[in-house]
Amino acid sequence: MSLTATATSDPLELLRQYTMQQKTIELLDKDGNLTKDLLQAATVRFGEDASFARDTPTRYLRSNSEADQYALSALLHFLDHRNQSFYEYMKTTNSLGLQTVSFGDRGNLLDYLTGKIADVVSSAGASTTASAGAGASAGAAASGDAVAGEKHGDDDAGVASDGRRVRLRTSAADSMGGGDRLVSGAQGASTAAGGDPARDIMRRERVLVTTSSALSSNNSFASAAGLIKELFPTKGDAKGAGARSADTAGAPTSASAAASGGASGNGVTARLAHRKTARGKRQTPIIVVPAATTAMLNMYNIKPLLQDFQFVEWRVVMEKGGSKPREATVERKLQSTGHNQRFRVVDSVQDFTDADWNSVVCVFTQGAAWQFKNWLWKSPEEVFRNCLGFYPKYQDEQLKETTASWGIKPLNIERSRRHMDRATITGLWSSIEQYIAHRKPDLLP
Repeated sequence: MSLTATATSDPLELLRQYTMQQKTIELLDKDGNLTKDLLQAATVRFGEDASFARDTPTRYLRSNSEADQYALSALLHFLDHRNQSFYEYMKTTNSLGLQTVSFGDRGNLLDYLTGKIADVVSSAGASTTASAGAGASAGAAASGDAVAGEKHGDDDAGVASDGRRVRLRTSAADSMGGGDRLVSGAQGASTAAGGDPARDIMRRERVLVTTSSALSSNNSFASAAGLIKELFPTKGDAKGAGARSADTAGAPTSASAAASGGASGNGVTARLAHRKTARGKRQTPIIVVPAATTAMLNMYNIKPLLQDFQFVEWRVVMEKGGSKPREATVERKLQSTGHNQRFRVVDSVQDFTDADWNSVVCVFTQGAAWQFKNWLWKSPEEVFRNCLGFYPKYQDEQLKETTASWGIKPLNIERSRRHMDRATITGLWSSIEQYIAHRKPDLLP
């Protein structure tokens, strides 16, 4: 289907047509080379129809925000993550530093881009058809009604798009100085047809707290568990406390000590067992992967890689309906000890305790320093002085120059020869086991 000249100059309409027709949209970096990473892209190319800068504003209006329009990059990222829950989408978007499509806009925006509706309807109250002629005729009608109202001396000079007559104010000073003032001509037509005085108010608002930010917190509540245990001791703790009291009370005579020997002996045995259990409790080693969906390894495909020794592209997992877990567990039999070791795999360190930070043994990175924002360690160099680092890439690709000083190792994966995956991942596990044995042996079973 051929596109009109208007469509090829409109990134929103082009995105809609390409989405409906399932045509490929290409990303180009600053040197004009194809890339799959939206953050590295400088240009978005719609085949031979048109190209736009990645952050070109579209005509889809945002709701409840200081900005007026969604950027093209925000809409591309939203389409790629349309099947995610809003929480997962928002977390991924914030980690990439991209513009977030609000919860109220998701439904209408997705319906428009997939062709279920023909109009651009934003939550801010504005609705415009894809046809420029329809918008022009609506503006002309509103202008005519406004002029007619002025001619008849009616205070309610403006006419809204749904036929209701509205009172127009030009400024707060006018309203305080003597009531409402009629607006006529081009200004009246613009105000009446533009639609909604509420949207003008919302444009001036500054969002201080949202439902999402109110629920987010960087505070750690790890000490709460100890406080609860102190206030509400368990049955075992109560017995231990009783035994300690008996020990400190002493024995006035040898006869009474002999009589109570059996009871006190049981108390000591219980305390020793409790201490042995406390000493034997070990932290689980933690592996961290990038939160970005566009990363070569992420929560979509890391478990098949580590547990099944098979690399599967994250797009393949998504197309098969696979969901993104918040956390994964991988169990491996250590070659050095023969014991089974469990590993935690996460892509967020937001709620990490001191014990969690000490348990981090391996970090996969895509070479972006923003991945380590809000980490305990303040720079990539410091991160990889405290844990093992890997940069996953295809065999024929080069390491990013920015990672030269990070002290990380490349994880070379074949593009098509999947039978080579086992050898690659075996070498990866060998490096992780050696690192734990030399640097963090307390994590070994």
